[in-house]
Amino acid sequence: MIIADASGIGRAAAARLAGHGHLVLIGSRELESTERLAAQLRARGGSAFAARLDLTDPHSINGFLAAAEYLIGTPDVLITDLGLAAPGSRAHGVRVGAQILAARVIPAMIARGRGDVVLVGPELAGARGAAARREFDAWSAALDAEFVGTQMRASTVRSAQPGAASSADAGHLLAAMITGARLCLIELLPPAVPAR
Repeated sequence: MIIADASGIGRAAAARLAGHGHLVLIGSRELESTERLAAQLRARGGSAFAARLDLTDPHSINGFLAAAEYLIGTPDVLITDLGLAAPGSRAHGVRVGAQILAARVIPAMIARGRGDVVLVGPELAGARGAAARREFDAWSAALDAEFVGTQMRASTVRSAQPGAASSADAGHLLAAMITGARLCLIELLPPAVPAR
């Protein structure tokens, strides 16, 4: 599987999935720290690799996909966000890059007859505002429509508000939706305020 989200959520999901025997490739602009994570996961008996991935750079996307083909073959899972938290003008390039990556990976999954695409919601990626939520919802709906009649599934992990759950908790839930109950939506809610 490919995790194109090396945030705290992506890292927690990678650890959980590699620990359950899944072959994981983690993409990140910060290759050194991601390679350290992959080495730690391998030391614990997991199968994890790291490859450079900068979603604003088409050459980086090509290199990452070549690494994926070499290291894991055709992925059965893609975990990504839209890069909605990226600052300034870089945000548009990351969103386009995330969609290019998905467009390059999904056809092979469909041809193989199975696959999961998990989108990490904007609040969990650090973005706020209605525009980010609308863009996220539009991409999720488009994937749902594209997957009709296939064995593909588009899933989302989202939050009712920023800070509703820790990155580790969200990452563990994300991993569980792939390996366990086969959920299509996890919406994290803030803790209940105790009654006084």
